[in-house]
Amino acid sequence: MYLNIHALEIADGLKDALIRADFTIESIPKHESDEIASIMGIDPYVAEIVVNAAKKAVKCNGSTQKNYYHINAKSFELINNL
Repeated sequence: MYLNIHALEIADGLKDALIRADFTIESIPKHESDEIASIMGIDPYVAEIVVNAAKKAVKCNGSTQKNYYHINAKSFELINNL
């Protein structure tokens, strides 16, 4: 499942700036916060908040996808055993 920048728990202005800079939730954690700060022209501390929010969103999404697969696999197994 693709997560949108708007799913991040950060200020709307930062979300808009990330979109203008062509970042995705998946690409943000691949950069150092100093690099993001430089690209976006923001304080490194704020960039660190952005990186942490993206990591949290990606981690939560991964857990959600695994749980969704597990539940659907169990449902499929139950249906086939009827």
